[in-house]
Amino acid sequence: MIRMFIAVFLLIFSSLVSAQNYKVINVIKEVKPASIPQGGKRLIQAKHYRIVEININRLYSALENVPLRGGLRAGVPVLIELPLPDGTRRKYKVVENTTMHPQLAAKYPEIKTYDGYGLGTSAELVKFDITPHGFHAMILNPGKNTVFIDPLEKNNTQFYMVYKQKDFVSKKKMKCGVTGQSKPITHFRQLRPSANFNACELKTYRLAMAATAQYTEFHGGTVPLALAAEVTTVNRVNGIYETDMAITLQIIPNNNQIIYTDPLTQPYTSGSPPILLVENQANITAVIGAPNYDIGHVVDAAGSGLATLGCVCISSEKAEGVTGREEPIGDPFDVDFLAHEIGHQFNANHTQNNDCKRNPATAVEPGSGSTIMGYAGICPPNVQLNSSPYFHGISLQEMGSFISGDGGTCPVKTPIAPAPTILSTNGFKVVPANTPFALTTLARNNGGNNVLTYTWEQMDNQISIQPPVSDSPDGPNFRSVSPSFSPTRFFPSLTSLANNGPFTWEVVPSVTRTMNFRTTVRANTPGGSCNSYVDVTLTTDTSSGPFILTYPTGPNIVWLSGAQLPVTWNVANTNVPPVNAALVDILLSVDGGQSYPLVLLSAVPNTGRVMLTVPVVNTASARIMIRAANGTFFTTSANNFSIAVSSPTAPVLLRADRNRLNPTMAYIYYAGLDSDVFNNDVYLVNGAPGATAALDRAHGRFVISNLLSPRPFAVSITVIRGGNSQTSNAITIPSIL
Repeated sequence: MIRMFIAVFLLIFSSLVSAQNYKVINVIKEVKPASIPQGGKRLIQAKHYRIVEININRLYSALENVPLRGGLRAGVPVLIELPLPDGTRRKYKVVENTTMHPQLAAKYPEIKTYDGYGLGTSAELVKFDITPHGFHAMILNPGKNTVFIDPLEKNNTQFYMVYKQKDFVSKKKMKCGVTGQSKPITHFRQLRPSANFNACELKTYRLAMAATAQYTEFHGGTVPLALAAEVTTVNRVNGIYETDMAITLQIIPNNNQIIYTDPLTQPYTSGSPPILLVENQANITAVIGAPNYDIGHVVDAAGSGLATLGCVCISSEKAEGVTGREEPIGDPFDVDFLAHEIGHQFNANHTQNNDCKRNPATAVEPGSGSTIMGYAGICPPNVQLNSSPYFHGISLQEMGSFISGDGGTCPVKTPIAPAPTILSTNGFKVVPANTPFALTTLARNNGGNNVLTYTWEQMDNQISIQPPVSDSPDGPNFRSVSPSFSPTRFFPSLTSLANNGPFTWEVVPSVTRTMNFRTTVRANTPGGSCNSYVDVTLTTDTSSGPFILTYPTGPNIVWLSGAQLPVTWNVANTNVPPVNAALVDILLSVDGGQSYPLVLLSAVPNTGRVMLTVPVVNTASARIMIRAANGTFFTTSANNFSIAVSSPTAPVLLRADRNRLNPTMAYIYYAGLDSDVFNNDVYLVNGAPGATAALDRAHGRFVISNLLSPRPFAVSITVIRGGNSQTSNAITIPSIL
């Protein structure tokens, strides 16, 4: 026992020492907007943001000797504390990354790029940099909106805005084009067991990123300043590609040779993507040399985007990628545009179902889509205004297939942790029409301390009415939702159900149809993640449903804890073929339907009525969920109801006896106590300091322990239930003498 204690102590102590060995960097101060000098030009506009001040020189010095990613340099362990939009701060472990080739980094030591990793079980990833333009950060946190930290004004490296992606105000939307023949997708629509999108290797591609003189002029007019802007963008893009595809882009050693400053002598036609596409291939091949890069791209301060599908590693077309925008800066340029165009170069097609540059084979996202390869905010009706920073499962498959073939012939490959194994799902079921449903993944983490995240996405690509309608026989009815720590996705979301809508982009079918879904499990391994997926079907059936909870669902309902009350629902033929749900579970929410953590009854017959004992919970935000025991379809209360904790009955103490074999213990027999229906009551002994009471229902008595005196003395017992309490009469515990 002593050895075990010592071992546990040493483990805890070593963990504390390890944490204490980190050097914590905090160079950020809160700033009141009124204290900031006026007159600077703001390049980024956000509806809501927080302003902070960062001491760039101190930060640069503090990060000088941090470890290099991949263990290439040991360095000093460092934690950086970063601000969040809600006024809080969070610490992240820091390593320097190699967005620039070491030779290029040596030429421009004022440009530094880093990764930040969340502590403990967090899957947060921060991509941040320090450049002559100041500090920039992108904080990716599964299940939450991406956070950005950017300079408040142009040419001001002192003040910064901290904002969420959803609050970015975009002035102009851009459409993109694609050229070339898409490489075939293998196994699309073929149901298969757990599979990886590609080999578990980090693929490092040499990126030649040219810049037009107009892009350079926007960022300050010099090669170092244009390169600094490129580095910020590529560092952020790598955060997405490393997590989703284990791809990282490294800017080549002599990239400065293809950044131009003079619009009259540059080899580019700014604002004309089709011409730029041809010019870029010719120019990068001529200046850099075909053997010296794997993927080429040109950035511009005008025009739009254009790229050749599946061109990476193919010498004659691997530089055919263009991204242009009048303000080539911030999240829309980095994620919506450049990450999108590079996705085309890795063979990913558009995913939106709307009729604007739709690709029929991959049109699996309703409306304009919300993932990187969609047209978020560009092609009404829009699901949202900007792309979420991740790829849809169909895009991952397209890119994975490509880099397993032609696109995998040129990168440097480094083994990484294995992908998660998807053990099972609750797919391949029949559910009632007009009824919400849920899909769940069970996966095994094979990668160590990383944290798994999950998506469930519809994979039906038929052209259909958008926004989706319930009687559509095919096509996508459900939008993609960002990766989450929860292996279960509810269709529609619990939040939408709790608010009684809107259900615009999550529409439950009212017809008999079979839908295809893909679950993707991301490993979130720092520096490169290998991910897995499984495809399933789910069939809705009009001979059953809607499955509806009928009580408690109205307003102004109050339940009393401890009461025996019914829960009722319309079975609607769900207990017979083809649904065959003979059993259901009853769950309770205490947060207005946002979650249902309390299982009240398990595997009860699906008969439409069940009696239950109301638990000891004091809430005005209760709702009930009735769920098929296999976890597929469910129904919930349409309104909140209240549960009030009843006041306990004061027990009547009848007789007290000492335990003659154990003088520190006594038995007090009672009558009139209603605690037999409760499991959460607390019992306090009054008049005997240190003594405790436990209820022995079988013998109708309290067991009193830790009595310190052998003499007779009077005690009473207080019963506490929720915020209510009752105290018994006093009774004398006899002497042991």
